[in-house]
Amino acid sequence: MTDSTESNRSPNGRFVAGHAVKSTGRPKGPSAAEQVRALIEPHKAAIIAKAVELAKMGDPASIKLCLERLAPIPRPEDEKVVVPGLADAPTLQAKATAILAAVAAGQISATAGDKLLRMLDTYSKAVVLDEHERRLQAIEGKRPKPVALLHDAAEGLV
Repeated sequence: MTDSTESNRSPNGRFVAGHAVKSTGRPKGPSAAEQVRALIEPHKAAIIAKAVELAKMGDPASIKLCLERLAPIPRPEDEKVVVPGLADAPTLQAKATAILAAVAAGQISATAGDKLLRMLDTYSKAVVLDEHERRLQAIEGKRPKPVALLHDAAEGLV
């Protein structure tokens, strides 16, 4: 240890009051972004009007700003897919096979197939965890509670 670290500790190794390992954290008060936002807020309508005016005059930066901020491109909805045989598949492997067959046949996109397989993987992990929990409960229910072993230095285990 360094001398500075040792001086911050008591003889038993704990930190002395007033000396913390962690930083004090974020400074109190508004962040820089919040301060800028507060300064701009009263002038927001005028700033937007000026950006639109400059965009109408052909200023490329203003056009880009207006298009990106004032009229963003809507996010596309996920495609609705139907995978033949998925609902009737008895096992997780059969469900995965149905998804792969639908991708191979062009019935769903590869992206949709990938998302479905990831969802199936997450579901399978939940099933395994539930099965492990059920088995553990069954084992613990049948087995008597463990007895704490005491150790006598002179005679060994008691």
